[in-house]
Amino acid sequence: MARGTANEDVIMEWLRTAARDIIDFRDFRLTQHIDVDCGIESIDGDIQLAEIKSDKHLKQDGNLLFECFRVNHFVEEHWFYLGWGWRSPAQKLIIRNPYTGYTIVFDFTKLRHKIGRLIKQEGKPFKRRIDVVETDDQKTTFNFLLPLSSVEGLFKEYSVDGQNKEASNPLNLNTQRKLI
Repeated sequence: MARGTANEDVIMEWLRTAARDIIDFRDFRLTQHIDVDCGIESIDGDIQLAEIKSDKHLKQDGNLLFECFRVNHFVEEHWFYLGWGWRSPAQKLIIRNPYTGYTIVFDFTKLRHKIGRLIKQEGKPFKRRIDVVETDDQKTTFNFLLPLSSVEGLFKEYSVDGQNKEASNPLNLNTQRKLI
C-alpha cells in the first residue's frame, strides 16, 4: 500500500507539469470505492478522471494486469463485486512500474472495448490468462493478464522516474486538452 501511494505521488507530480490543476481525490472515501484517484483539469477547464496503478512487473514480463472482480469470503450479500478494471468511471488509466519508471496511459473505454473483443475472438483459450490472487484473508481477486502486444496502439509510453518530471509531458502540448 505504501509503495502504491508513493507511486501515485510521483504520477501526480508528473501530471502537474502540464495540467492547469490536479484534483487529488485519494483521501475521499467515495472516490476510493469507485476507483478514481484524480481529476486532471486542462487549461480550457475540461476535467478528465484518472485511475493510477502501480505494477512492479509492467513491461518486464510483457503483461498488463487488469482487475476483473473480487470475491469476499465472509461478507454476506456482498460476496462479489467488479474490480477496478470494469468499475472505475475514470477516462484514463495510468500504470507505472515504480522500479523502472516505465509508465503507460490508456483511454479506459478503448481498453475495455479491446478486452471485450479479445475475449470474444479467443474464446476458451483466453481463460488461461486469468490470474487469481489471495488478496488477504477476506478477499480473492481475479485478474486478466494481457500481453502488452495485444493492446498495442491503445497506450502511450512515458518514462516517469520521479526525478526528471519534465522528461516526457503527459498532455498533448498542441491543445493542452487530452492526456495521450
